[in-house]
Amino acid sequence: MGLVSAAVFAGLGNEVGVIEVDGKKVELLRQGRVPFFEPGLEKLIKKNKITFTTSYREVIPEAEVVFICVGTPTIDGRPDLTAILTSTREVARNLKGQTVVVIKSTVPPGANKKIEEVMRLETKAAFELASMPEFLREGDAIEDTLKPDRVVIGAKKKWVVDKLMRLNEVLPGERVVCDPVSAQMIKYAANAFLPMKISFANSIAVMCDKFGANAREVLRGMGLDKRIGTAFLRVGIGYGGSCFHKDVQALIGMAARQGFDFKILKAVEETNEGLISYFVNKAERMVGGSLKRKTAALLGLAFRPETSDMREARSIYLIKELVKRGAKIRATDPVAVEEARKVIKEQVNYQERVEETVRGADVLFLVTEWEDYRRLDWVKMKGLMRTPVVIDGRNFYNEKELKKLGFEYAGIG
Repeated sequence: MGLVSAAVFAGLGNEVGVIEVDGKKVELLRQGRVPFFEPGLEKLIKKNKITFTTSYREVIPEAEVVFICVGTPTIDGRPDLTAILTSTREVARNLKGQTVVVIKSTVPPGANKKIEEVMRLETKAAFELASMPEFLREGDAIEDTLKPDRVVIGAKKKWVVDKLMRLNEVLPGERVVCDPVSAQMIKYAANAFLPMKISFANSIAVMCDKFGANAREVLRGMGLDKRIGTAFLRVGIGYGGSCFHKDVQALIGMAARQGFDFKILKAVEETNEGLISYFVNKAERMVGGSLKRKTAALLGLAFRPETSDMREARSIYLIKELVKRGAKIRATDPVAVEEARKVIKEQVNYQERVEETVRGADVLFLVTEWEDYRRLDWVKMKGLMRTPVVIDGRNFYNEKELKKLGFEYAGIG
């Protein structure tokens, strides 16, 4: 979020500085290299002049607007504000003139009160806090930042709203101007509603499995209702990523502390978690009842295509379940293998090429729907595999074509 915002605002003609506490990342960025995969970002960084530094003192005193874009992981249902409070303290210590400090990170409604208290202890300089949640998708982050559906500005004072309006004036999308607490709640509401749609779609897909209906047509027919829409009515092995799980958990926790049992969101999480077993059970039935000593080939590791992000990736949980059932794992991904090595503790035989991944495999799992995997030579794949079984975790492939070639195929719905 921070790096994409910096690149976009620099491209719009603003003078931009980026503070990053990891010196190695700063060196990479100064060389025009991005320490993670996001389509188009490296080109945009190289194209625009941006100051990269580890020093707050170098860029904060001259700043008119400061965006806080640090992570807020959830621990036991509570958003961890450690990074937010650390960064805002440092910002406060280096403020000089009238500055707008914008919280773009996802924080609990009302968190600005605590943030302001912490900052007031560190500075006598004039500043105003505002909230502008982001709604970008990894893999489409630049497009989403340049062409937002809406720009949410949560601020108490009109001059702050006006300043942030001017900063975003060339960007399209509806303007939602509200108080900071409402802006923060908008973010949580959006990030909880989308996984709810996914879990609902997957539940309908399971029902389609039971009754022999076609989930693709059922969900299309449902989504064409303008009140519902087709977006996020996609089925498969479940949602992952840095936001959905943590924000659903955070909203459940916040609700509980206010005396409200957010039962719908608990069911959303429970449904998502159950999909791993649902797919693995299908695989066991198709390979003769057990995966013990069988080789499972995984295509895709990242939580979604066009990113190297492994946070809450379904591959992590699928691998855990497969290992628990005695399977041996081979896996590949166009960009996420190195990141996967850092987060997956189980024994995995990582491969660069699809062919080596599926060689001798008893079952193939499509986990991440990279375009690289759409046009495989399935005749060749069948010759390489020990048994031609495909478990399609994203309903990515043409079932009829694979069955015609002699594959056993299972998706969902």
